[in-house]
Amino acid sequence: EQIIDLAPGSEQAKAAETELDQLSRQITAKKTAPPAEKPSSPETRDLERETAADPDNLPLLVRLGHAYRQDRAYEKARETFTAVLQQDEANAAAHKGLLSTIMEEADQGYDQRIYDNTNLRTNLAFELVRTLDRAVAVLPNDLELRLWRGVADVQMPFFVQKIDQGIADLEMIVNGEASDSLKAEALYWLGRGYQKKATTNWIQVVKEHGDSPAAEMVFKQMRPGIKHEDLSEVQKPLVTIEFVLGFQDELAPQTAVWIEEADGDFVKTIYVSGFAGYVRERQITLPVWGAVSEFADVDAITGASIDVGHHIFVWDLEDLEGKAVPPGSYTIKVEVSHWPSNLYQLAEAAIEVGKKPSRTVAEEGNFIPYLEIVYHP
Repeated sequence: EQIIDLAPGSEQAKAAETELDQLSRQITAKKTAPPAEKPSSPETRDLERETAADPDNLPLLVRLGHAYRQDRAYEKARETFTAVLQQDEANAAAHKGLLSTIMEEADQGYDQRIYDNTNLRTNLAFELVRTLDRAVAVLPNDLELRLWRGVADVQMPFFVQKIDQGIADLEMIVNGEASDSLKAEALYWLGRGYQKKATTNWIQVVKEHGDSPAAEMVFKQMRPGIKHEDLSEVQKPLVTIEFVLGFQDELAPQTAVWIEEADGDFVKTIYVSGFAGYVRERQITLPVWGAVSEFADVDAITGASIDVGHHIFVWDLEDLEGKAVPPGSYTIKVEVSHWPSNLYQLAEAAIEVGKKPSRTVAEEGNFIPYLEIVYHP
């Protein structure tokens, strides 16, 4: 099942379906391999020779596993830690080494690998919780492992459904004989866990009772303040694009910011969230941006997903080829798509680029409640 799937029959889904055939003909997908491993370090090569001469030395094998991990040779690291666990199932160092390896892979975020496997990060999430559960089952009294599992379960996407287990682990640490530092960390993540459960309830209010006074209270609580930046030292001319994402879902939304000419011709993408930018036509989460941009410039501008908050981007008045645009009217569009709620908004505002300063503000909707465009000549 895909990580993000727009609701069947929704306006976004219909738009995506309309564009799919056209996009698939227009786009030649760039098939890229996973990031290359770094060459083995001298330390790693020394450990390989030592373990070859002494293959039953488990502490040495654990050191080799960590050396592979530091070299980003994750598959070799997994194999090495697993080999230790096959000989000693209760080896805490090997369990933690294997977990560290999976965590580092998951922490790399979205990259080109997601195009070939849109479920990459989902699979890593499930692998991590399975590995944590096995480690805790074998070493139930290892409080560090309990903390690791509690923290991971609280941070996991909602669909992993481990938050209650994570909260139980963290409460065990808080109420047990753990050190003060371990208890303090568990208390922090316990707060994050309860905060996440509260957010889930608020999402349900907005999704199921969107026109109610309760939904308005949710939006009021989630909506951040606006703080304008001092641009006196920034080189001009330029256009600033300030907007608020006013809603927090279970996962950070997919968002795109782009420029069009007055007649709707595409000029340039300013920003697009990692999943949408890397997966491109394999899974269209931002149908309007996908249709107009045809993913022409995603390699340069794809970034980590932004979430609820006040965001500022700058357009340098260049098109996607790096050429200065002529004076005239331009439209800035911001598209946001939430999941799993399937809540969606497209906001836009026009700006006149010429000799005089100009400013436009759009305040409509709750998911992008504020959009301000300012031209600084």
